[in-house]
Amino acid sequence: MTLRHPGISPTNDLVAKKIFSNPEITCQFIRDMLDLPTKNVTILEGSNIHVLPSLPYSAQDFYTSIDVLAELDNGTQVIIEIQVHHQNFFINRLWAYLCSQVNQNLEKIRQREGDTHQSYKHIAPVYAIAIVDSNYFSDDLAFHSFSMRENTTGEVLTITNNGQENHLVKMAFLELKKYRETSKDEVRKPWLEFFGNKPFTQEPERAISQADQLLDYKSWSEEDRKMFSQLRMREEQALLAQDYALETARAEGLEQGLERGLEQGLERGKAEGSFAMLANLVRQQLLTSEVASQQLGMTVAEFEALL
Repeated sequence: MTLRHPGISPTNDLVAKKIFSNPEITCQFIRDMLDLPTKNVTILEGSNIHVLPSLPYSAQDFYTSIDVLAELDNGTQVIIEIQVHHQNFFINRLWAYLCSQVNQNLEKIRQREGDTHQSYKHIAPVYAIAIVDSNYFSDDLAFHSFSMRENTTGEVLTITNNGQENHLVKMAFLELKKYRETSKDEVRKPWLEFFGNKPFTQEPERAISQADQLLDYKSWSEEDRKMFSQLRMREEQALLAQDYALETARAEGLEQGLERGLEQGLERGKAEGSFAMLANLVRQQLLTSEVASQQLGMTVAEFEALL
């Protein structure tokens, strides 16, 4: 399928930071993913664009992992995580982020309010949205939204914050590889098309249009273009290093396999040669079956069955 922007990806670390540094885009995205009536957001983390320091290249250098933390107008916080390479414990890690953020918030409240039981009434919920380029759920749904509910009645578990009842937990997942052009999800489909770099099948709303304009490399500042070029070069070098390592391992494996096969072949040849010689001596009655079988490490019955 044709890409809207062949030379750039919305899930690239630097590009995603540019996208989510725009409060209007982030606000609309959170509203659509979590179905929250938020009007304003403040970006607390993830708005600073940076390139990793010059370290020896490794696979971790180019695994896109962006942690954007936004705070809604009612104090609720949302972590947005982008993961383009599959990780077996990605959901565990996302849950750990949520727990860590709740703990950090509680510590700040305690410093402000004092270490009393009253601190807990000020805790605001922390939610998470994951944009993933691999599948974590076995169905065909490209969008999943989870909350904590009572098993029998389905009642949502909530906490009170700023006089409002809010979900205790909300986690949403946008699985880009499950995108289908025939999808009827009018809310999330445009975001799937945007982050998947697919052609739009409907006129995008203002926030998505703004996000798409940020993918215009020509409109970037010279500093942003330089950082993006450096990051892409690091990615390419890391991929080349990984390919080289795989080829080397494959070649070594083939060589070891040939050597092992040659050794096994020689051993089998020796064994077959020894059997043929001893069998010939037994047939000529120059050697007994007992002595021949003992030389070959088998029973008399096994030896005579092969004659």
